Amino acid sequence: STTDLPAIVVQTATQSPYVHASIVLSVASQEGIEDPILIAESHIDISVPSVGTGKRNFGVQTHWLGPKLANRKGKAWWAPLKEPLPDRRLTKMQAWLREIEQQQVAYDIVQAVEAGITAMSSSSGTMQADESALFCSELVARALQIAGALDNTVNPSEQTPADVMNFACLHPPILIQDC
Repeated sequence: STTDLPAIVVQTATQSPYVHASIVLSVASQEGIEDPILIAESHIDISVPSVGTGKRNFGVQTHWLGPKLANRKGKAWWAPLKEPLPDRRLTKMQAWLREIEQQQVAYDIVQAVEAGITAMSSSSGTMQADESALFCSELVARALQIAGALDNTVNPSEQTPADVMNFACLHPPILIQDC
C-alpha cells in the first residue's frame, strides 16, 4: 500500500500501478552470492542503510533487491533494456550512480509532486532539469541518459514511474512480485 505523498500524487495523477522506479546498478557474477542484484534508487524510506555508504539517506541509496522485495508488500515489475549496454557506457552510468550515492543527493519531493501534477494536467511541463536533488524516476531517466540508452531531449525532472516503464529503450514490464 502506498503511504508517502509523492507516490500518492504520482499514482493519482498517472492512474498507474507504478509508484516507484529504481535501476539495476550491478549484478554480481560470482557463484554462491545469495543476492546478486544491487539497485540504485532515490527514496524517502530510511529504514535500511544504503549499501554503498552505510548511512540512512533521505534520497539516493543502493540496496540489494532480494531483501528490498521481501520487506515490502505489493507488486513489483522489472523492465529490462532492449539492448545491453556496452561496457564503457555501463561503467559510466555505474560511476555516476555511485558518485551521487556517496554525495548523499537528497530526494526531491517538490519536483516529484510537480511531475505528478504535470502528468495529471496532461500539459507539457516546464520544470528545469536539476540534479541537486532527485526523485526516483528522475534518477532512473538521468541514469539511462548517461548510459546512452535514453535520448537527451527527455527532461528527467518531468518523468513519472509510469513514463519510465514506457521508455522505448525498455521491454514491456514483467511482474516479478505480487503479494
